Amino acid sequence: MLWTLKYKPNKIEEVAGNEEILEEVKKWALDWNRNIEGKPLLLHGSPGIGKSALAYAIAQSMEWDIIEMNASNLRTKDMIERIAGAASVTMGLFGKRKLILLDEIDGLQSRDRGGAPAVLDLIKNARQPIILIANDIWQQNLAYIRAMCKQIEMKKLNSRTMSSILTRLIKNEHLNVNESIIQEIAKNSEGDLRSAINDLQAVCEGKTEVTTLASLSYRDRIKNVFDSVRKVFKAKTFDDARSSLYGLDLDHNMFLQWIDQNIPNEYEKISDIAKAYDNLSRADVFDGRITNRQYWGFLRYSNDLMTAGIALAKEEPYHKFTKYQFPSYIKALSQTRARRAMEKSVGLKIGSRCHVSRRDALLYLPLIRLLATDQENKLKSFFNFEDEEMEFILGKKKAETPKKKTKL
Repeated sequence: MLWTLKYKPNKIEEVAGNEEILEEVKKWALDWNRNIEGKPLLLHGSPGIGKSALAYAIAQSMEWDIIEMNASNLRTKDMIERIAGAASVTMGLFGKRKLILLDEIDGLQSRDRGGAPAVLDLIKNARQPIILIANDIWQQNLAYIRAMCKQIEMKKLNSRTMSSILTRLIKNEHLNVNESIIQEIAKNSEGDLRSAINDLQAVCEGKTEVTTLASLSYRDRIKNVFDSVRKVFKAKTFDDARSSLYGLDLDHNMFLQWIDQNIPNEYEKISDIAKAYDNLSRADVFDGRITNRQYWGFLRYSNDLMTAGIALAKEEPYHKFTKYQFPSYIKALSQTRARRAMEKSVGLKIGSRCHVSRRDALLYLPLIRLLATDQENKLKSFFNFEDEEMEFILGKKKAETPKKKTKL
């Protein structure tokens, strides 16, 4: 049996680390038990730090039933509705609540057959607590989901907490392991409890006493985008800056947007900022050549310029803490996506009737608003507008994602 299966907290108080987050999540769960419906929780952070364990601990502590889905069965609308849809609007046996757990939500892809829209519908209509789990929530296809959930970032565990957990496991297994070995495994894990437990099991396999550490693999771990951005700006050498991309599961263009957003947050000297943006613009030139010529060999030059080019643009390191920000350009696109989708829908309907392009059709909106003062129903029928489209044209309703009402 895997030791990772043995370390499954039964109560929220047994979850290691992230004490402030535990209190926040516990309050959220207690509110649900008092019929105060809160937003779904979006737990995110590095792999192996206890996100799923926390969700199961909540369910155990509150005595809730749990319905779990992950990336493998979040692909289609039918599957989501069949497994989680009905469960999210009805109480369990004897009136018990159900926790809907959607794991690996960042595994959703735009090519999936209705998976992402079905998750949004589930969140909008659910009357049961929902927890979504992701390693990286900054993917563009998760923009709506981020807006509709309460985001909670779980931090990596420190080596002291990690060592205490490993020591507890060793005692439960009646093993004798040198303290220095425990500390080395905890340090090597880099905050990943799951990998630390797996490393410990590999070291202790078939033994009752371990006094020396023969070998320990230093695996590549998936990086958090904030860690990679920080490494670029704090790097002092070409190789250190370039290595910030190793293990980073993020689109090249999205990472460039992160760097673009945070240059003025990190650098203070005008000359450093100017040189950094000059190198970033050169990276963008190579990206354009990749698109025009379809030659991906240029990617290495773009990567060098947006990492080492940025890191070496500074005259000297900045020894300060910087709160790196999500790209405002991407955030603005996400916030206006619903409005743009509504404008497209309205423009297509007007354009088909008036025999003009979708863009030119939007020029007719002031006239349609004027005519709608006493001919609203006729216009609605003529253009085949939906109720929401008519309200959008008349300015009665903004094209935004509706917020779920809180029941008091």
